[in-house]
Formats: sequence, structure tokens, C-alpha cells
Amino acid sequence: MPDRLVKPLKVEAPAASPPRQGVTGRLLRILFAAGVFGTTAYFIHDRFFVVSARTAVLVGGSTTLRAPIDGQLHMAAHQPGALMEEGTLLGRVVKERVDTRRLAELQAGVAALEGDVRALEARAQGTRALAGAASRTAEAFRRTRMDQIRARVAESAAQVAAAEAKLREATAAASRGQQLVRQGFATQASMDVLARDLQVAQDQLRAAQEQRNAQLAEQRGAENGIFATDNATDRSISQQTEDRLALSLVEVEALLAERQARLAALRGQEAAEARLVALNQQAELRVNGRATIARLLARPGEYLRAGQDIARLTDCGATTLTAELEERDYRAVRLGQPAWFQPAGSSERLEARVIQLTPISLAPGEARTRPQAILRMVQETDTCETGRMGTVRFTE
Repeated sequence: MPDRLVKPLKVEAPAASPPRQGVTGRLLRILFAAGVFGTTAYFIHDRFFVVSARTAVLVGGSTTLRAPIDGQLHMAAHQPGALMEEGTLLGRVVKERVDTRRLAELQAGVAALEGDVRALEARAQGTRALAGAASRTAEAFRRTRMDQIRARVAESAAQVAAAEAKLREATAAASRGQQLVRQGFATQASMDVLARDLQVAQDQLRAAQEQRNAQLAEQRGAENGIFATDNATDRSISQQTEDRLALSLVEVEALLAERQARLAALRGQEAAEARLVALNQQAELRVNGRATIARLLARPGEYLRAGQDIARLTDCGATTLTAELEERDYRAVRLGQPAWFQPAGSSERLEARVIQLTPISLAPGEARTRPQAILRMVQETDTCETGRMGTVRFTE
């Protein structure tokens, strides 16, 4: 009994908690199952609910560069596949022997007409100077003649006044003679003399008036440039010279205008022929748009014929995308629908748009077992690659 009292009591430890490996395993299995389910759901959605094309190829428009003229090709070395910007000079075709006989004839004709024009210009200038001198002479003659006519008009006016005075005197003398005859202080013979003097005075007045009218008519004609005299024509010698030179000047100017028109037309023909000779002598080979060299078909130094192929280019601006579709996807795609092209081995996504839908064709030589969609690239690639494959995903 005492031994039991002295012996220490044994304290028992609490029971250990069960291991947690079972919970972690269950979580991992749940996460794995969720991943498998998500991946399966993604592939199912991508396969049956997303319109896409697994096979798509970039195709560039092909352009053939041909020789425009016969000649030797002068071109630097170019590597196939090299990218060339728009307007880049690829080379030149030079023709050493060009027919320039027509150009030489036109140049000779132009030189001859230029000589004629210079001669006519000098002739017109001289005629113009002579006409100016004749005009000044005619004007001086007109002023002198007008002064003479005015003096004669004044003289005729004075003669009319004198005749009127004589008529008044003769009229008074005849009146006094009649009184003297009636009174018996004068004879009839003296009265007859007075009557005759009266008649003469009247006739002299009429003559003076007619002469004055003639002078006034001559003055009016001279004021209008017509000089009418008894022993001369209506135009003076200086005026006739002026008229002749004016007519000659008109003829020379008309001839000069005709020569100048012919010269302008001939110069136009000469310029056109010179451009034609230049085109036939040398032609530049420039790239019309951004392109790459697909294949060189001629070597530098080779003599080419007009129309001969020189190189085949791939137009970067006309790059299209050909995508093969399943029947289900083909029915879902529409014209103008946007899409993304992802080249194989790249994360780059290029924007494109559907421009053509091609169904299955079983025609000979054009057998297609799957429909196709042709897309136009909205974004240009820096490398201008053709033949690059990838996938297409249609949006909207």
C-alpha cells in the first residue's frame, strides 16, 4: 500500500492529430480535374463555337517587269527577296543607235522659221517706224491745210461783206437816180448806168456768198480728213503714204502671226519627237509600288527586246490571305467580316478583312475539296513575306 502511494503517477500525452496528406492530395486532384475540364471546354469552344481556319497562306500579287524598248540592260546586282520601296530604280535599258532623222528635220524647220520670224519682226518694226513718221507728216499737212482753209474762209467772209457794202451803195445810188429822173435833174441814160451798177453789185454779192459756201464746205471736209480741191485728190500725198504704210504693216503683222503659229506648232512637234527619241534611247525601270524581287529573268549587260521579261516582283500592297475553311465555318463567314491572322511561330496578330468567298470546285484543273475565304490584309507587314502560313480567327 505504501509503495503505491510513493510511486509517481504516469501522465498520458494527448493523442496525435491525423496526417494532412489526404487533404492536399484531394486539392491537387480537384485542381487537375478543373484544369482538364477547362482545357477541354476551351478546345470544345474553340472547335465548335469559334469560326477559324487552321490553314492560311499569305499570297502576294505577282508583277512582271518587262523591257519597254530594245537595248542593253544596265542593272546593279539584286538578290531575290530584296524589299524595294515605291519608285526605286531597278535599272535602265539603253539603246545606243536611235533614228533621229525626223528630229533633225524638225530642228532645221524650227531654225528656218525662227529666221523668218526675226526678219518679219524687223520688217514690222521698220514699217511701224515709217508709218509713225508718215502719220506725223500727214498731221502737219492737215494742220497747215486747215490754217490755209481758215484764212480763205475769212477772206471770203470779207469779200461777202465788201459785196454787201457795194450792194447797199448801188441800191442807194439807184434810189437817188430815180428821184432825180422824176424831178428832171438827171437823164434816163444816167439812170441806166445806176441800174447796171446795182445789178453788178448784186451779182458780186452772190458770187462772194457762193465762194464763201465753197470755202466752208472745204473746211468741213478738212476737219474730217478730206481735202477737196480743184486740182488734187481727196487725200494728200502724205495721207496716201500713211495709208499705204498702215496697210503694209497689217500685212506684215498677219504674216508674222502666221509664221509664229507655225513656229509654235513645229516646236511642239520637235519637243514631242525629242521625248520620243529620249524614250527610245533610254528607259528607266522603276518599281511602281512596294514590292520584293521574286525572280530575276535577265542579267546585267544582256541585250533585250521590247516586251522581254526582266524580273518578277511580288506586290506588297496587294497581299492577300487564302484560308481553307470547314463547311460549318464557311457558312458562318460573310463578306467584309474582320479577322485576325497569326503567322505560325509568331505571336503577332495581323488585321484582315474578307473580300471573297470561294465554294468547293470540282472543275477539271481546279479541284478544291474545301471552301476558301480570300482576305485583304489591312496592315502591311514590314518584311513583305509571301507564302507564310498561319491561322485565321474571324471576329464579330
